[in-house]
Amino acid sequence: MKFLRILPLFFLFSASLQAQKLTSEELFKEYFTSQSDSLDPIEGIWTVSTTQEFYNYDTLYDIQKFPKAAKVAVMKKENKYESFNLTGDSYDVQFSITDVKGVYLYRNFFRETNEYSKTSAVISKAGEMEYTYEFPDDFLRVKFADSYEEGTRVVNILKWTKVFPEPKKK
Repeated sequence: MKFLRILPLFFLFSASLQAQKLTSEELFKEYFTSQSDSLDPIEGIWTVSTTQEFYNYDTLYDIQKFPKAAKVAVMKKENKYESFNLTGDSYDVQFSITDVKGVYLYRNFFRETNEYSKTSAVISKAGEMEYTYEFPDDFLRVKFADSYEEGTRVVNILKWTKVFPEPKKK
């Protein structure tokens, strides 16, 4: 009987923890630790490294690598997975479940032009995800401003590596 009285308190604590904005890596880790039994494999803290390929129409003219990875938290919000930088602000990447376990659909939101990237599938396996998308033309026009040239394409290649919590040993 005592367990039944404690159970609602646990759910209330869990709901209040999720309702408050997490603003540091430590708070995200506390949240993921407290929810460890119910996390989807995509939930947790990830490092994200980026490579960008620059094209003029179909001709590759530059590649830039950004090896210093960003840290991003992925958390379930309703029926989607939202991403956040570790200060709690949106990282503007959203994942959704597919019918295939470990395969997610993603989309990037570009605040500057209020649009989304085209949606593609990504596979999360052994704590790694990789996906590629092209920046929308309107976004490139805003970012490059006067130096934008017609036919410019930028492909963003991202590699995500999960760093917390570690996958459970089977």
